[in-house]
Amino acid sequence: MWILIISVVIFGLMIYLTCATAYLLFLAAAYFLVKEPEHAEPKTRNKFAILIPAHNEELLIARLCDSLLGIDYPKAVYQVYVVADNCTDQTASIAGTFPFNVLIRKDEAHIGKGYAIDWAITQIPLNDYDALLIVDADNIVDKNILLELNKIIDQGFEAIQCHNSVGNREDSWFTQLLFVSRMIGNLFYHHAKYKLGLSSYLMGNGICFSTKLLMRKKWTAFSLGEDWEYYAQLIHDRVKIGFAVKAKVFHQESRSLEQATTQRLRWSSGRFQVLRRYGFGLLKDGIRRFDWFTVDASLPLVFPNYSLQFNLTILYLMLSVLITKFYFRLLSITVGVCLVIAQIALFAAGMYLAKSYREVFKALFRAPFFLLWKACIDILSVTGIYRGEKWVRTDRHLSRDNNVSDHDNA
Repeated sequence: MWILIISVVIFGLMIYLTCATAYLLFLAAAYFLVKEPEHAEPKTRNKFAILIPAHNEELLIARLCDSLLGIDYPKAVYQVYVVADNCTDQTASIAGTFPFNVLIRKDEAHIGKGYAIDWAITQIPLNDYDALLIVDADNIVDKNILLELNKIIDQGFEAIQCHNSVGNREDSWFTQLLFVSRMIGNLFYHHAKYKLGLSSYLMGNGICFSTKLLMRKKWTAFSLGEDWEYYAQLIHDRVKIGFAVKAKVFHQESRSLEQATTQRLRWSSGRFQVLRRYGFGLLKDGIRRFDWFTVDASLPLVFPNYSLQFNLTILYLMLSVLITKFYFRLLSITVGVCLVIAQIALFAAGMYLAKSYREVFKALFRAPFFLLWKACIDILSVTGIYRGEKWVRTDRHLSRDNNVSDHDNA
């Protein structure tokens, strides 16, 4: 009996991981092989509101504000709104030195980014704008961000994900690895799906919505994974997410495992919550109705992220090797080896696009520690040991690497 149970578990992992890896390989191939869609230049300039949710961001808020002032877009058709959300520092005062709108929110009963976004949307006169861009306070934005978003809006998209890159790549081995991982996500996943006419997903930072969509579909995502939650709600309503590969935001990543732990616990817990609440239901509903848009759009929720996928593949291969008595053992080991090779090849392709090979190779020696750390994060989240019921702010730091112009030439 136990042989049958083990065989079912290993077979299930084999099918799941094969599908997830094949999907990534397909998208990576599409990125290299499918031509860029051609579109005429927009004849109009959409009017943008830029929303910055900020909780105790006095260390980095001025840096973002400076980059927003440098946006290459007519100043008359965009306005910035900074939400000082339950702040106990100088965030509001610093933001107030810029020609922006500063909104003060005090509500300690409803803490978290989702509540701040919902409240801010009610304070902004949406009828005065065509689109709302949401950017985290620890970012720098590319000067062409609104020009590029304007192009995607002109194509008819009501929801858009920006190219979300790492702005402090040179800080540590951790940020080097994350830069490559983000390169894989931005290009092999998001941009490939855009080329194929498929929906991207929301990453929480650098997300843009038409104001008509926000007036029609209110913000009701308040979990720790508010971006995933709102994404699932949009897919349920059959709203396709566009991707603006040249509309770049440069996020300041944590520079160590210790600094990143609370953030990743929050993200992982939020994602698993949304998976249980929406992901499987969307996939099942899409299959039942032969709705391939919904099936494809559910896959970012159902399939694991890159690090979790690699960890699951290693676990699956170890089970196949160490457990000597189960059906199709040779096939299982063969498939496991092929999956590991395929995922390493994907990372190598990401390294090729990310450049700075010497620094990335040095960082790779720490990759086993990263994967072990990430495995602990995911185990704590999926088992419910870490419940993630309260939003916890990630510690900030001043980066030594402030020149984002050389970070991402894709």
